[in-house]
Amino acid sequence: MNRMRFVVCAGTMAALGAGIFATGVVAADAPTAALPRQAANRYIREADLRADLAFLASDDLAGRSAGTEEDHIATDFVAAQFQRLGLQPVGDNGTYFQKMDLVYADIDRANTTLSATVNGAQHQFAMNQDFRWSRQSDRPEKVCGEVAFAGYGVDAPEFDYSDFADADLTGKIGLVFNREPQANDASSRFMGQWDTYHAFNWGKIEVLRKHGLAGLLMIQGGPSKGTKPVPASSPRATGGPTIALAGEMWDLPIFTITRAVADQLLAPSGKTADQLQAAIDAGGKPDSFVVPNSSACMAKAFTNVSTHEGRNVVGLLPGTDPALRSQTIIVSSHHDHMGVRNGHIYHGADDNGSGTAAVMEIAQAFVRGGIHPKRSVLFIAYTAEERGLVGSYYYVTHPLRPLATTAANFNMDMIGRNENEPNWPTPPDGNVNMVNVLGTRYNPELGRIIARANQGIGLKLDHKMDTVDPDSLWSRSDQYWFAGLHIPQVLFQTGLQPDYHTDRDIWQTINYPKMTKIVRVVFLSVADLAGSGEKVAFYPAGAPRAGR
Repeated sequence: MNRMRFVVCAGTMAALGAGIFATGVVAADAPTAALPRQAANRYIREADLRADLAFLASDDLAGRSAGTEEDHIATDFVAAQFQRLGLQPVGDNGTYFQKMDLVYADIDRANTTLSATVNGAQHQFAMNQDFRWSRQSDRPEKVCGEVAFAGYGVDAPEFDYSDFADADLTGKIGLVFNREPQANDASSRFMGQWDTYHAFNWGKIEVLRKHGLAGLLMIQGGPSKGTKPVPASSPRATGGPTIALAGEMWDLPIFTITRAVADQLLAPSGKTADQLQAAIDAGGKPDSFVVPNSSACMAKAFTNVSTHEGRNVVGLLPGTDPALRSQTIIVSSHHDHMGVRNGHIYHGADDNGSGTAAVMEIAQAFVRGGIHPKRSVLFIAYTAEERGLVGSYYYVTHPLRPLATTAANFNMDMIGRNENEPNWPTPPDGNVNMVNVLGTRYNPELGRIIARANQGIGLKLDHKMDTVDPDSLWSRSDQYWFAGLHIPQVLFQTGLQPDYHTDRDIWQTINYPKMTKIVRVVFLSVADLAGSGEKVAFYPAGAPRAGR
């Protein structure tokens, strides 16, 4: 199809949004009076979910890579649905869009370097041999500084642990372990074998940046989760430019280094990485220090730098109770995927056209069903989740509703397939009626609300990843940032399978009957919490800790 014609036609479909690709509800469907929540569920329709996904995962939308023209058409489509339903536009300048600058760039490998001076000796390290690129900002930078060992880079007052108490990291090049102390230890002072939000680099890097590091070296290796890789049905997405948020997010040089390099940098201290890690894990006590006679220089460089517009799509259903409408429940997904790589379209039907379609259907059930919640409900489709939870980070650092009065976040990411991966035994039913519910370990009350909503629907609600999460799936979606802010959150997800991040993630392979049930459970859960004054507590504050 001629490209200009495609843009006009697809843009028109997004703007009109009726009939074929939209939620399929016309004004005549609107009830004259409010329906009970169970009855309002009839506005969540399998046929509508199928139609929305056929559009969002179409060849014409080319995998919806964040900031591309095709992704903008997808966001136009979501915004059109919000407008049709009469949600309030709470984005920039009275629109349904919260916009941000995304920086595209190619890594200039020849000028991306790591060197060190240790006990007066010079060391030059090789990229992809001694160190490798880690996700970070796309701003060119060169920094030099003393080397400081900063343990796990964790500041967790709720667990009486901080790697920042005994060392000033300002202007230093930090050496930090992955995960958190006593990982894989059932009696950990944290949460046993389940990694808390402190363990993941998304938040850890921001904590370290805010403590003044000039650069960060993540030490490779350490306790393994023993994760078994999920075999791919076809090539997974590789290559392409780096995409990062313009501004402060992860805005320092960040490399992952081998243990051998870490030991060279630590040599003047008389300690090795293995010894330091073993000591912290054994006693559960931090041990941070500036390494004498050890300094390093880090440089990152780029070519083909360009700036693109990223868009979160936002629409608000205001609450009706004068005392509660200032509180917000967020219903979210991410709309982006991997785009086109090496001639393959990565359609992203399950990941995450499914969650995006669900957000629109839940909004529809509230509006067409005449459900008037006491609390306000904010519907969000985030951008650039695939690039490191970028759109949701932008939201929590530029909130459209106060975070202090955000009561909960219900997030949906990949809710359309049947789990099929080697880390979990596949039951005889093939997971055709199962959804993983992740994150309620932090807020058990949300788990009880979801179970209550499911009573008339009959899904298998699987909480296994709130005990052990070998794939770190809980940390890999947008509700993660809310946990770091101690805001109750939950992720609905149907698990990994061989088509994950391949060109076979297409709308024809979705389990639509199960997906419809999941969306209805989420709607009923949100309606329950939004329609009450019930408070959901965030778990770690004052909670008993494992092993105590």
